[in-house]
Amino acid sequence: MATSKSEKKSTSTVSYKDALKVGLVCGIAVLILSIIVTRAWQDGTAFGFAFVYAGVAFVVVTVFASILNWVLRNDTQNDDQTYPILK
Repeated sequence: MATSKSEKKSTSTVSYKDALKVGLVCGIAVLILSIIVTRAWQDGTAFGFAFVYAGVAFVVVTVFASILNWVLRNDTQNDDQTYPILK
């Protein structure tokens, strides 16, 4: 059998690059929905606001996902597994 070069530590977190991808997908979804809901093709102001809404959604989702990722990476609550879980 082939031996692995390095053992990867299993973590429950994702990379910050993935958090940016999720924010981008949410921003695009908000852009499309806000263009449809506000009928932005009829008014230039509404079209501008659709991009503002998408930008805000991108920033909020990315920051929230990054904060959750940071919290999970720094979680030390379950590091000590020497005690029995069920007594």
